[in-house]
Amino acid sequence: MRKLGDRAGQTLVEYAIVFAALLGVAAVLTCLLSAAKRDSVRTSALVGSEYP
Repeated sequence: MRKLGDRAGQTLVEYAIVFAALLGVAAVLTCLLSAAKRDSVRTSALVGSEYP
């Protein structure tokens, strides 16, 4: 039979892996959103320019 501590340790490792994965996803989304915001400012400046 397994001990209760073994199971709690496995659960803790699984939560740590999921937390790290979610943190990575959040970091990637932050990078993508900042790039999109930076490019949208550039696009609106180009569209609003007084170029003949």
